[in-house]
Parts: sequence; C-alpha cells; structure tokens
Amino acid sequence: MSEIEHPPGCTCGRHEEIGMDRRQALRSLGVLGAGLTLGPTVALGAFSDGARRAELTQARTVQQDKAQKFTLLYTSDIHSQLHTHDEFFLENGRPVYKKRGGYGVLKTMVDTLRKEDPENTIVIDGGDCFQGGGVAALSEGRAIVPLMNRVGYDLVLPGNWEVVYGKENMLKDLGGYRASKICANMWHEKLADFCGDMRDPNENLAGELIFPPYWITRLAGVKIGFIGYNDPLTPKRQSPEYSCGIKFTKPEANVARYIRHLREYEQCAMVFLVTHMGLAQQVDLANNPEVDGADLILGADTHERVRKPIDAKYSKVVEPGSFGSFLARLDVIVEDGRVKDS
Repeated sequence: MSEIEHPPGCTCGRHEEIGMDRRQALRSLGVLGAGLTLGPTVALGAFSDGARRAELTQARTVQQDKAQKFTLLYTSDIHSQLHTHDEFFLENGRPVYKKRGGYGVLKTMVDTLRKEDPENTIVIDGGDCFQGGGVAALSEGRAIVPLMNRVGYDLVLPGNWEVVYGKENMLKDLGGYRASKICANMWHEKLADFCGDMRDPNENLAGELIFPPYWITRLAGVKIGFIGYNDPLTPKRQSPEYSCGIKFTKPEANVARYIRHLREYEQCAMVFLVTHMGLAQQVDLANNPEVDGADLILGADTHERVRKPIDAKYSKVVEPGSFGSFLARLDVIVEDGRVKDS
C-alpha cells in the first residue's frame, strides 16, 4: 500500500482511541426511512423520516445525556437556480407541480435545522452550483459564491460542471467558498496540445492533487471522515477544453487506502464518500470491494431523489435531488464513542 498524501490540516499525532463496531453501524443504516415535505416552498428529501427522527431524538439514552446525536444536511446539483420555481412530483401516479427551492428558502431551512443542535450539525454540497442559470454564466460563477456562503456550507465537492469556465475560474470561484473543499481524483496536469494558447499558472504543480482528498471533523464526540470524488468521465462527457490542465482518475485508484487511513490511522467512527458520479457509477462503486469500510456514499450528478438508501455489497448510496428543491438529512446516534443507530 502506497504512502498517503497528507493535506494541510491533517491531524496526525493527535488521535484518540474511539471504539467502533462498523458492522453494527452499517446494519443501522438499513433502517433509514422515506422522505417527507416540510414548509410551503421546500421539500426535505430526508434519509430518515420525521417519525424516525423523533424516535432517535427522544431515545432514552439521548434524553438522559448518555448518548449524543449528530446531523448531516446535504444538497447537490443546485445548478444556479436562484429563486423558488416549479418542481415536478408524482402523487398517486399523477404529475403535480409545486413551488420549491430558491436560495432564500434553502438558507431558512438550513438555519432552522441547524438551530436544533448547532455544534453537531454540518451542511454539505455535492457539486454543480456554478452552471445552469444566466446570472452564473454572465459572472462565470462568481455571483453564486456569496449565496453559497450565506447558506453556510461546511464542506463542498466540485462537480463536473464546476470546470465549465475553465480551471482558473474554477479555482477562483471555489476559493471564494468559506467551506472546506475536497476531491481525491482531480489533479494538476500540463496543458494538452488542444488547449492552444491557454496558460495555466499552476502548471508547476502537475501531478499534485488540486484539492485535499479528505476532510475530518468531530461531531457528537467522535471523528467523522469524508472523501471526495468527481466524475472521472468529465472530460468525455463535456468538451475536454473545459478541463484543460486537470486530470481525472477513477476512485478505485486510491479510495481503499484513504478509507483505511481514516479508519485505522485517524480512528474515524464513520467514513462517508461524497461523490459526483451519477447513480449508476455510484452503485457500481458501492459494489466494489475497494470501498469496504465506507458507511455511505453521498452521491450526486443524476438529480435522483433517493429517499431510501440503495443497498449494495460494500456500501449504500443516496442522492438528494437537485435545483435547491431538496435538503437531505441524516441523523446518527453516538453512545460511549460508538455509532449506535441512524
């Protein structure tokens, strides 16, 4: 097994022993329920339904302060949809349109849910924010940055459309985020011949990761790790000129060693993959033994509303919908340094 690259902020040497029964944690993820709708203008595509969340919150161990709960809030594929808009639903087999989304509504939802437990709640986005609307296109993504910052994201992953204005603009736009950025399969690369007269101020970094591969935080007294992956097919799905100076690799190239690093060296109680690869690739990845040890794949790209995790051989997969119309939620109970339920 090759050496791990240690990004800035690595907590090496400051580890605490945290107990963890991973099989129990994986089994507990299987009880996650269906989604629900909250409020007049936004849907909450929840990984755990309202009754289940109430059950977790009101559990005797939590009420007696013997256990703690942490919460993940998750969006993806907002695609620069600034305002509340018509969203398509099927109800009793019939098409229905409802008003959903908008950054103002999204921020209100995030603020409301975060207030339940500010210290143990984090907000994640799975990419594709800078493309899809006129304001974003005219500003090359710049106009979206303050909106994302106002929502209050803690962690973001670049999606396939983050490259649409070129590498330099991508770095400037993402550099404006106050949130941490991760991606373990986007590398600096020397410009290809088809890039013409384009210049890359980072060409001396060829062969190095553009973003830190993972992020670690502490919630409810335990370490939680996140590893990020963008779609390795990005240069084939879109014009390769968008990706000039960027090399994409498959997650299988390094995901096993990063999972092992977070599990064994960093002593993370849970490990999540944040991916922007589309449902088919994400389910395929979850069936690959290389991801054994990843509790859940927080997927994106195909705009699916996966209200109940898809069980695969080595992990589980979800997607939270798109266009800012949905906010996914996962609650996890921790007791005595162990993940007990979710």
